[in-house]
Amino acid sequence: MKSKILFAGLIVAFGLTMNTAAQTTPAQQGAPTVKTGAALKAKAAAPAPSATAKNQSQKTSVGKGNATAKASAPSASWTEEIDMQDDGSVETTEFLNDAKKGILYAYAEDDFTCANGEPEKAGILEAVYAAGNKGGHPVGSGYYIVSLNKGQCAAKKAGAYGCKFDAAGNPTECGAIAVNDATGEVAVAVVN
Repeated sequence: MKSKILFAGLIVAFGLTMNTAAQTTPAQQGAPTVKTGAALKAKAAAPAPSATAKNQSQKTSVGKGNATAKASAPSASWTEEIDMQDDGSVETTEFLNDAKKGILYAYAEDDFTCANGEPEKAGILEAVYAAGNKGGHPVGSGYYIVSLNKGQCAAKKAGAYGCKFDAAGNPTECGAIAVNDATGEVAVAVVN
C-alpha cells in the first residue's frame, strides 16, 4: 500500500516535469549514470539461466534496500557472473525473471557515475522488458535503480535514483524513482 501511495504521489507531483525531463541527461536530472550492457540485454531476449548459473530457485523479490523489486508470483531466480555494464568488470549478478510481467530483473553491487561526475559503488537493480511484457514496452528497454545513502553522490536524502531507458540503452527519464510492485512499472521525478 505504501509503495502504491508513493507511486501515485510521484505521478501526480511530477507528471508535468516528465516530458521536459526526457530531453536531458541523467546528470542534469540528479540521477546516477548506469550503462545497461549487452549481456543483460541478451538475457532479456531469452530470460533463462545459462549452463553456468548457480543458486537456481523460486523467489518473489530481488535486490536490497531501495533497489528492490517484487515479482507478481514466485519466479525463476539464479545468479551468474556477467559484465552488467560492458565495462570489462564481471559481477556476481542475481536474476529474477517475472514471466507474468515480462520483466527480467538483475541486481549487483557495481560501479557507476554520480550526477556530479564522481565514481561510486552501490547496489544497482536493472529491469529489462522481455517479449510479451504487460506494458507493451520495446524488448530491451527498461529502467535502473541505484540505492543511495544520504550524502552519497550528494543525495539530499537516502532513496532510489535512476533512469528509464529505451531499447538502445539511452536514458529517457531520470531522477528519484519508485517501483509499483503490482505492475513493475516506475514513476520518475526529477531531482533538483
